[in-house]
Amino acid sequence: MLEIIRGKYLGRSEGRILVDLGNIVLGLICDAESFSESTVGSEIIVYSKLIVTQDDISIYGFDSKQKRDVFEKLIKVSKLGPKSAIKILSSTTIEYLSTAIANGDIEKLSSIPGIGKKTAERIIAELKDEFEPMEIDNISLEAVEALVSLGYPKSQAQNAVKQVRKENQNANISRVIKEALKILSKM
Repeated sequence: MLEIIRGKYLGRSEGRILVDLGNIVLGLICDAESFSESTVGSEIIVYSKLIVTQDDISIYGFDSKQKRDVFEKLIKVSKLGPKSAIKILSSTTIEYLSTAIANGDIEKLSSIPGIGKKTAERIIAELKDEFEPMEIDNISLEAVEALVSLGYPKSQAQNAVKQVRKENQNANISRVIKEALKILSKM
Protein backbone atom coordinates (compact mmCIF):
# COMPACT_ATOMS: atom_id res chain seq x y z
CA MET A 1 0.00 0.00 0.00
CA LEU A 2 1.32 3.45 -0.87
CA GLU A 3 0.33 5.79 1.97
CA ILE A 4 2.87 8.60 1.81
CA ILE A 5 5.41 9.47 -0.86
CA ARG A 6 8.32 11.79 -0.15
CA GLY A 7 10.39 13.19 -2.97
CA LYS A 8 11.41 16.22 -5.00
CA TYR A 9 8.76 18.16 -6.85
CA LEU A 10 9.53 18.36 -10.58
CA GLY A 11 6.43 20.27 -11.74
CA ARG A 12 2.93 19.76 -13.11
CA SER A 13 1.83 18.30 -16.39
CA GLU A 14 -1.74 17.68 -17.55
CA GLY A 15 -3.37 17.13 -14.15
CA ARG A 16 -0.37 15.32 -12.73
CA ILE A 17 2.51 16.23 -10.51
CA LEU A 18 5.93 14.73 -11.13
CA VAL A 19 7.84 13.52 -8.09
CA ASP A 20 11.50 12.44 -8.24
CA LEU A 21 12.21 9.57 -5.85
CA GLY A 22 15.87 9.27 -6.80
CA ASN A 23 15.88 6.41 -9.28
CA ILE A 24 12.22 6.76 -10.25
CA VAL A 25 10.01 9.68 -11.29
CA LEU A 26 6.33 9.17 -10.49
CA GLY A 27 3.45 10.93 -12.21
CA LEU A 28 0.64 11.28 -9.68
CA ILE A 29 -2.86 12.43 -10.60
CA CYS A 30 -3.63 15.45 -8.49
CA ASP A 31 -6.34 18.02 -7.81
CA ALA A 32 -5.73 21.57 -9.06
CA GLU A 33 -4.83 23.10 -5.69
CA SER A 34 -2.49 20.50 -4.21
CA PHE A 35 1.15 21.51 -4.60
CA SER A 36 0.25 24.61 -6.63
CA GLU A 37 2.62 26.59 -4.41
CA SER A 38 5.50 24.09 -4.63
CA THR A 39 8.69 25.09 -6.38
CA VAL A 40 10.68 22.80 -8.64
CA GLY A 41 13.30 20.94 -6.63
CA SER A 42 11.59 21.35 -3.26
CA GLU A 43 10.91 18.30 -1.14
CA ILE A 44 7.24 17.43 -0.82
CA ILE A 45 5.18 14.90 1.07
CA VAL A 46 2.31 13.39 -0.91
CA TYR A 47 -0.59 11.56 0.71
CA SER A 48 -1.34 8.98 -1.92
CA LYS A 49 -3.99 6.52 -2.99
CA LEU A 50 -3.18 3.63 -5.33
CA ILE A 51 -6.10 2.59 -7.50
CA VAL A 52 -5.94 -0.57 -9.57
CA THR A 53 -8.60 -1.28 -12.18
CA GLN A 54 -8.87 -3.84 -14.93
CA ASP A 55 -7.41 -1.37 -17.45
CA ASP A 56 -5.14 0.86 -15.39
CA ILE A 57 -2.96 1.39 -12.34
CA SER A 58 -2.98 4.99 -11.09
CA ILE A 59 -1.62 6.84 -8.10
CA TYR A 60 -3.57 9.85 -6.85
CA GLY A 61 -1.75 12.39 -4.72
CA PHE A 62 -2.84 15.07 -2.24
CA ASP A 63 -1.14 17.70 -0.14
CA SER A 64 -3.08 16.74 3.01
CA LYS A 65 -4.37 13.61 4.67
CA GLN A 66 -7.77 15.30 5.04
CA LYS A 67 -8.06 15.78 1.29
CA ARG A 68 -7.07 12.14 0.65
CA ASP A 69 -9.68 10.99 3.19
CA VAL A 70 -12.41 13.00 1.43
CA PHE A 71 -11.28 11.55 -1.92
CA GLU A 72 -11.51 8.01 -0.51
CA LYS A 73 -15.03 8.68 0.73
CA LEU A 74 -16.12 10.15 -2.61
CA ILE A 75 -14.89 7.17 -4.65
CA LYS A 76 -17.02 4.85 -2.50
CA VAL A 77 -20.16 6.50 -3.91
CA SER A 78 -21.75 4.35 -6.59
CA LYS A 79 -21.16 5.61 -10.14
CA LEU A 80 -18.58 8.17 -8.94
CA GLY A 81 -15.06 7.25 -9.96
CA PRO A 82 -11.67 8.68 -9.06
CA LYS A 83 -11.59 11.08 -12.03
CA SER A 84 -14.91 12.61 -10.97
CA ALA A 85 -13.73 12.82 -7.36
CA ILE A 86 -10.57 14.68 -8.43
CA LYS A 87 -12.67 17.06 -10.52
CA ILE A 88 -14.89 17.75 -7.51
CA LEU A 89 -11.90 18.38 -5.22
CA SER A 90 -10.42 20.71 -7.85
CA SER A 91 -13.65 22.72 -8.02
CA THR A 92 -14.35 23.47 -4.36
CA THR A 93 -13.01 23.52 -0.82
CA ILE A 94 -13.28 20.66 1.62
CA GLU A 95 -15.22 22.95 3.98
CA TYR A 96 -17.85 23.77 1.36
CA LEU A 97 -18.16 20.14 0.24
CA SER A 98 -18.33 18.74 3.79
CA THR A 99 -20.95 21.26 4.88
CA ALA A 100 -23.12 20.67 1.81
CA ILE A 101 -23.02 16.89 2.31
CA ALA A 102 -23.55 17.01 6.09
CA ASN A 103 -26.50 19.39 5.76
CA GLY A 104 -28.03 17.40 2.90
CA ASP A 105 -27.97 20.53 0.74
CA ILE A 106 -28.59 19.16 -2.78
CA GLU A 107 -28.65 22.66 -4.32
CA LYS A 108 -25.26 23.66 -2.88
CA LEU A 109 -23.72 20.33 -3.80
CA SER A 110 -25.07 20.34 -7.36
CA SER A 111 -23.63 23.86 -7.87
CA ILE A 112 -20.15 22.32 -7.80
CA PRO A 113 -18.85 21.60 -11.32
CA GLY A 114 -18.99 17.87 -12.02
CA ILE A 115 -21.96 17.21 -9.75
CA GLY A 116 -25.46 17.08 -11.18
CA LYS A 117 -28.64 16.83 -9.13
CA LYS A 118 -28.82 13.01 -9.24
CA THR A 119 -25.15 12.67 -8.30
CA ALA A 120 -25.65 15.16 -5.44
CA GLU A 121 -28.58 13.12 -4.15
CA ARG A 122 -26.53 9.92 -4.36
CA ILE A 123 -23.53 11.50 -2.55
CA ILE A 124 -25.75 12.78 0.25
CA ALA A 125 -27.60 9.49 0.59
CA GLU A 126 -24.38 7.49 0.81
CA LEU A 127 -22.09 9.87 2.72
CA LYS A 128 -24.23 12.18 4.87
CA ASP A 129 -23.27 10.42 8.13
CA GLU A 130 -19.55 10.56 7.30
CA PHE A 131 -19.25 14.36 7.10
CA GLU A 132 -19.76 17.17 9.59
CA PRO A 133 -20.55 20.80 8.79
CA MET A 134 -17.47 23.03 8.77
CA GLU A 135 -17.22 26.77 9.13
CA ILE A 136 -17.32 28.40 5.70
CA ASP A 137 -15.88 31.82 5.02
CA ASN A 138 -18.43 33.11 2.48
CA ILE A 139 -16.50 36.34 1.89
CA SER A 140 -13.42 34.35 0.87
CA LEU A 141 -15.47 32.03 -1.35
CA GLU A 142 -17.14 34.96 -3.13
CA ALA A 143 -13.83 36.80 -3.51
CA VAL A 144 -12.16 33.75 -5.07
CA GLU A 145 -15.10 33.31 -7.47
CA ALA A 146 -14.85 36.99 -8.48
CA LEU A 147 -11.10 36.73 -9.12
CA VAL A 148 -11.51 33.53 -11.13
CA SER A 149 -14.19 35.22 -13.23
CA LEU A 150 -11.62 37.95 -13.95
CA GLY A 151 -9.32 35.28 -15.40
CA TYR A 152 -6.98 34.48 -12.52
CA PRO A 153 -6.15 30.82 -11.85
CA LYS A 154 -8.14 29.44 -8.92
CA SER A 155 -5.08 28.46 -6.89
CA GLN A 156 -3.54 31.94 -7.20
CA ALA A 157 -6.87 33.59 -6.34
CA GLN A 158 -7.28 31.35 -3.27
CA ASN A 159 -3.76 32.10 -2.05
CA ALA A 160 -4.17 35.87 -2.50
CA VAL A 161 -7.52 35.87 -0.69
CA LYS A 162 -6.08 33.69 2.10
CA GLN A 163 -3.25 36.18 2.54
CA VAL A 164 -5.65 39.14 2.69
CA ARG A 165 -7.93 37.37 5.20
CA LYS A 166 -4.94 36.57 7.46
CA GLU A 167 -3.96 40.23 7.57
CA ASN A 168 -7.51 41.59 7.90
CA GLN A 169 -10.15 39.11 9.04
CA ASN A 170 -12.89 41.74 9.27
CA ALA A 171 -12.54 43.10 5.72
CA ASN A 172 -15.69 43.22 3.58
CA ILE A 173 -15.92 41.55 0.18
CA SER A 174 -14.92 44.58 -1.88
CA ARG A 175 -11.88 45.26 0.31
CA VAL A 176 -10.78 41.61 0.10
CA ILE A 177 -11.05 41.63 -3.71
CA LYS A 178 -9.22 44.96 -3.96
CA GLU A 179 -6.34 43.81 -1.73
CA ALA A 180 -6.16 40.42 -3.46
CA LEU A 181 -5.90 42.17 -6.84
CA LYS A 182 -2.91 44.14 -5.53
CA ILE A 183 -1.23 40.89 -4.50
CA LEU A 184 -2.02 39.20 -7.82
CA SER A 185 -0.67 42.15 -9.82
CA LYS A 186 2.75 41.64 -8.20
CA MET A 187 2.92 37.98 -9.28
